[in-house]
Amino acid sequence: MSVSAVVPMESNPEVFTELAHKIGLSSVLAFNDVYSLTDPDLLSFIPRPCFAIILLFPITEFYETERKRIDSQSSELYSEFGENEKVLWFKQTIKNGCGLYALLHSIGNINDEYLQKDSTIYNFFKEAKNLNVKERADLVQVLEKSYSSLANQGQTEAPEALDDVSLHFISFVKSFKNDHVYELDGRRNSPIDLGQSISPENTDVLLEKNIIDKIQYYMDNADEANKYNFSMMALVPSF
Repeated sequence: MSVSAVVPMESNPEVFTELAHKIGLSSVLAFNDVYSLTDPDLLSFIPRPCFAIILLFPITEFYETERKRIDSQSSELYSEFGENEKVLWFKQTIKNGCGLYALLHSIGNINDEYLQKDSTIYNFFKEAKNLNVKERADLVQVLEKSYSSLANQGQTEAPEALDDVSLHFISFVKSFKNDHVYELDGRRNSPIDLGQSISPENTDVLLEKNIIDKIQYYMDNADEANKYNFSMMALVPSF
C-alpha cells in the first residue's frame, strides 16, 4: 500500500459538503453541525433522518490504549469485500487524511440513489466494493486532488501535510445488509461492529443508542486537557 500525506481538514460542515458535492454526492444531502446528542432542543435543529455521524476527537493516551487493545484481538487486516462485505471500510494510508476517510465511510454506506450516476464517487465506490483493503488503499489516491483543493479551506489555519496532529475523524453508520451499526476508523484493523440496530426500518443513526453510547464513552474518558476537543457533524437532508 502506498503512503502519502495531505493537509488535515477542518471540522467544518460547509467544507465537507463542498467536497462531497464536488465528487458526486447528491445536493439533497449535506453535512450539518451536531451540538448535542441528548438535548431535544438542539437536536430539533438537525434535519432528519441522519445517515451518518462524523466525530472529531482528540487522540489521547486512553484512546491509543483502547485502540491497541481492541486491535490486538484481531491482528489480521480486514479481508471482506464484494457481496460478503457488510459495511464498506477503508484502511487509512494517507497521513492526516482521516477527514477524507471519514467522508468516504459516511457516503459509502448510504443508498446509491444519493450519488450522481457516473460521478467520480459513484464510479469510485463501484470499483472499491470489489477490491480488497490493500487495493482500495491505492484507489483512494485518485481522490487526493479533489481533497487537497479543499483541505486548507475553513476558518482556522491549516497545518502542513507532514505535521503530526492530535485530532482524528471517524464515522458512525448503519449497514443495510445486516442492520448493525458500525464505528468506522481507518486507523483500526477493521470496522467495529457496535451491534444490532434498534429497529430494521430505522434509518436515523442519531436514534441509535449503541452509537450514542460509544461517542459518549470517548467523551467521558477524555482527560481534562481534551474534554472539550470534540465536534460532530451529521450527514442529513439539505435545508
